[in-house]
Amino acid sequence: MATRFLTLVILALLAWPWTPAEAQSVGQVFRRVNHSVVVIRTREKEVASRGEGQVVSVAGVGSGVLISQDGKVMTAAHVVHTADEITVAFLGGQDVGARVVASEPQADVSLLQLERVPPGGLVAKLGDSDKAQVGDQIFVIGAPYGIGHTLSVGHISARHKPNTVYSGMSLAEFLQTDAAINQGNSGGPCSAWRGR
Repeated sequence: MATRFLTLVILALLAWPWTPAEAQSVGQVFRRVNHSVVVIRTREKEVASRGEGQVVSVAGVGSGVLISQDGKVMTAAHVVHTADEITVAFLGGQDVGARVVASEPQADVSLLQLERVPPGGLVAKLGDSDKAQVGDQIFVIGAPYGIGHTLSVGHISARHKPNTVYSGMSLAEFLQTDAAINQGNSGGPCSAWRGR
């Protein structure tokens, strides 16, 4: 089964399905899906620009979403593909080690395997980005600047087919949004929201 991913404003975000049981406020939907969102912290070793051969440790931050009971987390490849150490933080404050088990940098998508799934970790159901249209209202959950589980709301303002925006990610379809997205949101979920 082919799974489709979308990229919003060059930051890889996963689609989240919306079930039209009844209209809900954005706050209600946020509280329902927020337990599936994780903050990803990385460490990697780099050679310092000054000094010969000096190796320094560099920290990174991004977001992700739990997609299976056995501890698979989807995130953006650029968040984790060069990391030497990956820690995933859940909403309840539990930190869990993780490793990359699959990655496609051309689509900016990676799959992590957690060491364990903490109690309260809620598995997300992936949506179908083919159904997203310009003008749809969406919201984004992530960790901008490392501040976890924040919400921003906006609309899809454009769609771009793969290999038409950025050649470095030739497999990624780009969905542009006016929702606030900052460093640290990469890899977090995006969801359509239909209000009252």
